Amino acid sequence: MAASGSVRRLSKGYYDVPKTNPRIGVLSPTPEAIIAAHERKTGATIERPEADAANRLGLTTQVVARPVYRTNLFPRELNIGGQRIRLRTAGPRSLAGKADDPAELVIDALQAIGRAHVTDVEIAKLRAFVQEHNLRTNLRKRARRAPSWMLPVIDKILAISGEAHG
Repeated sequence: MAASGSVRRLSKGYYDVPKTNPRIGVLSPTPEAIIAAHERKTGATIERPEADAANRLGLTTQVVARPVYRTNLFPRELNIGGQRIRLRTAGPRSLAGKADDPAELVIDALQAIGRAHVTDVEIAKLRAFVQEHNLRTNLRKRARRAPSWMLPVIDKILAISGEAHG
């Protein structure tokens, strides 16, 4: 199949179906596709970089140029399909939630911007996100595993709606 071009060999044990763009030609695989393939192959848990969460929630305009994904396996660098993806070991507390859980996104975003940089502007943006996605209960539950410095911040995020992590 690789010889016929219906699949493309990216690296030993990694293949994909090549996608083409009419203007650019054959596209490289996305980092997310490579991460998903590596998860399937190794059984690892891999989550997006925390700084990515801050960008997705509008807390920063910074875009992660060289993302470092979190994993439960040993740190390593994947060189697959012309992409270099770094994996760093993260503790079970950091990987305890679902990567697609919006409450986890809030925690990761707070972790990325750090204790010293959380302002009322960030709290207001996170409060709007929590209210829009009805995350009060989930965020309150997730706060039990959050670093202690985040608890007062989470209280502020939930305060307007009359709820705290309690």
